[in-house]
Amino acid sequence: MGERYYNGYGKELEKCTLIYKGFSDSEPLIKLIYGAIDTYFRENTLIPLPVIDLEDSTDKIRAGESINLNPVLETAAVVELLKKMSEVLLKVNPRLKETVSHLKENFDCFLADSPTGVSKKDIYGLRDRLIKETVLEQDLATFLFSIMLSSFYRQHLQSSAEVLRTDLWEGGECPLCGERPHFGMLRPEDGAKQLECWLCGTKWLHTRIKCPFCENEEQEDLGYFTAEESEVCRVNFCKACCRYYKIFDARKLNSDGDLILSIHNLATLDHDVLARKEGFTSGSVLEWVNENEVSDRQD
Repeated sequence: MGERYYNGYGKELEKCTLIYKGFSDSEPLIKLIYGAIDTYFRENTLIPLPVIDLEDSTDKIRAGESINLNPVLETAAVVELLKKMSEVLLKVNPRLKETVSHLKENFDCFLADSPTGVSKKDIYGLRDRLIKETVLEQDLATFLFSIMLSSFYRQHLQSSAEVLRTDLWEGGECPLCGERPHFGMLRPEDGAKQLECWLCGTKWLHTRIKCPFCENEEQEDLGYFTAEESEVCRVNFCKACCRYYKIFDARKLNSDGDLILSIHNLATLDHDVLARKEGFTSGSVLEWVNENEVSDRQD
């Protein structure tokens, strides 16, 4: 993820409280969560994966193939970070004592079942089981697991992301790890659409009038809506596949483009609710909305 990312999260949170109405209520929890992650990685050295072979990776990119680089993560490290994040939840809301206790029990079982290493798929399985067993609601599960996974992936893949020839990539999924994006931005210098992988942080340009999920380019099927007076966050949608993603207009932020979009994403989860109420589903694997929040949708 990089030291700049950790050093910058406090200022980015402050910026978002000024931009997005209602975010100030969630900001203290998110600040503590990022602080716990910062402390964890300062105390625990993680060895990045070897940098990808530039020639081989470039050949794949030219052929339209994602590198699909997905590391096996050390189970003990995953569980330790999840526990530290759970302790933050308890600190912020003592009424979650029983929930956090159940979480830790499940984390210990997860470690016992896979004591050495786990894949992204294994971690998704744990998340989904906790939701199914009502230990966690959907939004809180997505919050904990996406931030934890992203923290490890960005540490592991940062060196490869820096050398990958993303300028040759035209696909909608991440060219490095293969995940589908949940957000991106319009660059301040030229308004170009730049997608960002929520998982590993890789950035790449994508055709502005094109769905990154079904590749639809029919303008009448593509659109966006905003929910803030500032119109910083756009919810881009495709009527052909009924999926959505969020685009942040950096031109309206007087920014040099060096934004921590994952924090802007957390500051605009009300936009995800609106998208679901309009009948669109997340194009990424991140589902930020509980079903009861969209049950009042008018067909």
